[in-house]
Amino acid sequence: MNIMKYLLLFLVGFAIQPLLAQDAAAYEKATKAFQENFNAQNIDAVFDLYATEMQEEMTKEGVTRFIKGCHSQFGNLNTVTFIESAEGINSYTAAFDNISLVMELKLNPDGKIATIQFQEP
Repeated sequence: MNIMKYLLLFLVGFAIQPLLAQDAAAYEKATKAFQENFNAQNIDAVFDLYATEMQEEMTKEGVTRFIKGCHSQFGNLNTVTFIESAEGINSYTAAFDNISLVMELKLNPDGKIATIQFQEP
């Protein structure tokens, strides 16, 4: 009986592995695009990374203030290093020119940013 449990667990793990890999690829793509567009101060491109609900909540003016304010205070975003995933939110160390913060990121099923926030570690 125990061997059946392990076999079932293995098969379930094997079956969901491609889904987890797709998820990881979506997060890698989103963090890289955010980093590049943040550093370039490309507000339109950052805004386009956001899910519709996030766009409506923050508005383009809010995103402009957020990006410009963070960039002037923190500098360029040099590296984004994965820490962990918990409750559907990925945490990263975001190393800027002037400070390192924890970036929490959640994507919607379309790979758009549903939540993003920076906080002290």
